[in-house]
Amino acid sequence: MKRTIYILILLGFSLANYGGNADKETSRKKHVSGKITDSYGETIPGAKIVLPETGETFFADMDGNFKLSLSTDKDYSISIQTLGFEPLEVKASQLSAFKDLCLKSL
Repeated sequence: MKRTIYILILLGFSLANYGGNADKETSRKKHVSGKITDSYGETIPGAKIVLPETGETFFADMDGNFKLSLSTDKDYSISIQTLGFEPLEVKASQLSAFKDLCLKSL
């Protein structure tokens, strides 16, 4: 009986410790999402989104929507490129949780 109680106590501490780490993990992430449009408000599907510091590449979906999860330990640059438009580079610290980004035509 004592052995069962010790196992339950250890299991309880393990779960509490794991839950605490999960909270710390999410607090160190910044979630940025939005829509990429042109100067007329039309969405730009498939725009290429690059994080130059890490080399990670993402693409906007067919409706121009994007969603990024960035570590807060560094102020990442976000570079957006697509054919027929001027490239746009912004710092992640300048973006709110949801941000629409407008690309200018060439």
